[in-house]
Amino acid sequence: HLSSLITHHPSSLLPPLKAASFRVGHDIKAQSLIDPYNTAIRLFFHFIAMRLLSSLITSLLAHVVKVSGFSASSAYETIKSSSTLLHPITGEPSSSPILSSDNNKKSLVVLLPQLGEFDSSEYCEFLLAAEKTLAENDIDLRVIGIGNNVAAQKFCEFTGLSPDRLRIDPNATLHKELDLYGGPDLAIPDNVSDDVIKFFLRQLPGGIPNDENQLRPVATAWLNYNAMCAGIGAPGTLREILRGYFGDKMAPERFKDDDVVKAGFITIGPGVGPTKIGPLSYNQWFADEKGYQRPVELATVRLKNMVEVLSNWDEYVSNRLTIARRGGTYLFDADGSELYSYKSRGVLTYSETMARPLTFLAPYIGEDVARNPLGLKDNGGGELKKGRGVLKPAGKVMGLLSFLFRIENKLQAKVLGAEDSDFVAARKEIEDVINSSKIVVYTYGLSPFSSEALAVLEEIGTEYKKVELGLEWFLLDKEKSTMRAELLEMTGQSSLPHVFINGKHVGGLFTGTPDGSYPGLAGLKESGELQKMIT
Repeated sequence: HLSSLITHHPSSLLPPLKAASFRVGHDIKAQSLIDPYNTAIRLFFHFIAMRLLSSLITSLLAHVVKVSGFSASSAYETIKSSSTLLHPITGEPSSSPILSSDNNKKSLVVLLPQLGEFDSSEYCEFLLAAEKTLAENDIDLRVIGIGNNVAAQKFCEFTGLSPDRLRIDPNATLHKELDLYGGPDLAIPDNVSDDVIKFFLRQLPGGIPNDENQLRPVATAWLNYNAMCAGIGAPGTLREILRGYFGDKMAPERFKDDDVVKAGFITIGPGVGPTKIGPLSYNQWFADEKGYQRPVELATVRLKNMVEVLSNWDEYVSNRLTIARRGGTYLFDADGSELYSYKSRGVLTYSETMARPLTFLAPYIGEDVARNPLGLKDNGGGELKKGRGVLKPAGKVMGLLSFLFRIENKLQAKVLGAEDSDFVAARKEIEDVINSSKIVVYTYGLSPFSSEALAVLEEIGTEYKKVELGLEWFLLDKEKSTMRAELLEMTGQSSLPHVFINGKHVGGLFTGTPDGSYPGLAGLKESGELQKMIT
């Protein structure tokens, strides 16, 4: 009823509101002469009531404006009426409207920073992956980037974005009209000489501008951009840079299994594992892990984009004065009302939910595509998975010391008085145990690797038999030292835990079998083979 009054007869609400306020105020004034305590209580509740009423009316007004379509948003009108946007192929003013003229379609308008900015190609990869779903849900995608037609064509070739969806804003005029972030507004002190400025510009892409009058403006733009890269006046930038290197268990995978990135003497791929730096080749310790954004995975994607831009800098960046200018995202309803907006204020912060950048589209295109448009493996952002983390590289390092443990292993048993018959008895006991239970784990009580191996099994909900030899290797008695030595003899593995499944040795937690037939418990879990073996 109140919504209807506000919509059709808003002035009719004013007299009763004024009267109510007057009556309450008059009553309180009269009461204050009689009972100051009750007066204070009534004043308090009067204040609360009026605040609630004010909030209710404000919310209802906002609702009525939205559902009645009183007017399109100011951002919508600004974009719609912009005369500065150019066609990406011809470089001439565009004859077709940037916003959809279909009254039944929503418009998703993405304003990128420089087309040669790392944000731009990264964001477009997600948008293009969702392009079909957007169209199926009557959402028209439009992209606006800073640059000229040369940059636009290069960008479309690299990303796969159709030129029909792109318009260029050469001098970031529309970006400024929408008040998109232009950086921390730092300035170069007057007492810094031109020679000093030229020295620093020589170290940066594009070098010194040909026009002397552009020397300080270009240097100022670089100052602001570099400050933002360091997190100055750019909230979220450092966090996002670190996320690229350290990974994100709340995000899906980001690098395809057949992707390869080459940057000078560095080659990464195919996939996130194989890495070659000059003559040195190695496999990343997290290569077998699946279902989340692994360490350096996103940084590798960004390296690929960086190589593309820096290799073609002069083509991508036509106006260095705008390199600090950021982008924004707008979703408009068919009537022009604003359904969503976000303005970036940092580098690599093109979404307010960077782990899943298109989450804001979930109400319109569904959770599946919005949360994982690339369709790469995704464990749903669940809990920390057992058999991952810092123990894994630590386990790899421990593997380098295996030759020492091999020497020490039997020596310890001999020093403690073990004889041949003790080794025979130990082997028989081990064989009896591993043949009597589906899963057997030999552990140390104080070993974090042993504890993690048990946690892996508990995480997948399977039963197992634990045989604890002792707290640690240097605390074992003769019997347990003999059993440890015999485990080495049987398996070729000098460290604990030892894991047996169906009577077969599958390695330790991260340590695989010497013949390479099994990658260890964590590796089996990551590949899905562990679940098959225990069913």
